[in-house]
Amino acid sequence: MSDDERPTEDAQHVWAFDDAEFKEVRPGFRRRVWSSDDMMLTFWRIEEGRGPTPYDNHPDNEQWGIVLKGKLDFRIGSEERQVLGPGDVYWAPKGHDHGDSLFIGDPEHGETWILDIFTPPREEYLGG
Repeated sequence: MSDDERPTEDAQHVWAFDDAEFKEVRPGFRRRVWSSDDMMLTFWRIEEGRGPTPYDNHPDNEQWGIVLKGKLDFRIGSEERQVLGPGDVYWAPKGHDHGDSLFIGDPEHGETWILDIFTPPREEYLGG
């Protein structure tokens, strides 16, 4: 079963960390996606110095995120920049502007690792 398929009751319930499963979706941005009917996890691995990303919103998707490694320098709902590090969490309700993101890599990996949670799943992310 690939990561972009939605699980069923008799489906796989556990996935191992596998570097080969991350797909580069644009230069310096790799992601791995898991999705069910109501929720989606997106694990990002972003190279040092990438960005800025668009400052936009998702009218149909609520988004939570947690920084796992490195730092995220971004805006959420205002012109004020926030710098988040490992363990810091952010929330973007449906239609709430966020982004303009810059990424400061973890010294060990040279990447920022972020886990985003979307509900409902983002259709454009299905398939990786």
